[in-house]
Amino acid sequence: MKIEEINIEGKKIGTQEVSDKVFSFKPRKDLIQLVINWQLNNQRKKKGHTKSRGEVKGSRRKIVQQKGSGGARHGNITAPIFVGGGIAHGPRHRGQTRLTKLNKKVRNLGLISALSSKALSNQINVFDEPKLDSFKTKSFNNFLNKLETKSALIVHHEGISDKFLKSIKNIPNTKKLNVVGTNVYDLIKFQKVLFTKEALKTLQDRLTKWVTKITHTILY
Repeated sequence: MKIEEINIEGKKIGTQEVSDKVFSFKPRKDLIQLVINWQLNNQRKKKGHTKSRGEVKGSRRKIVQQKGSGGARHGNITAPIFVGGGIAHGPRHRGQTRLTKLNKKVRNLGLISALSSKALSNQINVFDEPKLDSFKTKSFNNFLNKLETKSALIVHHEGISDKFLKSIKNIPNTKKLNVVGTNVYDLIKFQKVLFTKEALKTLQDRLTKWVTKITHTILY
């Protein structure tokens, strides 16, 4: 399969050959959704947890007789109206209700499915890291405008220029991501995915090696 290569001016300058095992895989929507749910579940913070009147420490003895005292009717001291009693209608953390663990095989297949889905929809492009010393945020913003995309994910390689990373830092609806952190949620969330050449090669080599290893294990 081939992916279009563009320059910093947004013009097509050629194509980049990529592995069919990674970018022409028949997308599995169920795996994509499964991995996204797993990612979002791991991002959630545990909510506060309060104790009900049945969980706090205290005597369960009725503190006054039901009638004849001239006061209100009360049960025991763990009632919510007493200091040190239980909390009525407070937050109750019931644990993680969704998937908390996911096999590496499923995660990788979900990633391959997401990449293939984007590639088959022509929403992945490759570009060279600009070598301009005076490269600014405005330059990259103009580049994205020429692509006519609402949002973009920029996946870069290790050792990329700090000036380039700073130039894309404050652009709305964009995100820069190291190739090591490439994930299903961000691939699906953003409309356009832009890889640097080195990042694409690194990711492709890793996933191709994994696919070959899995295939060899199944056959033998």
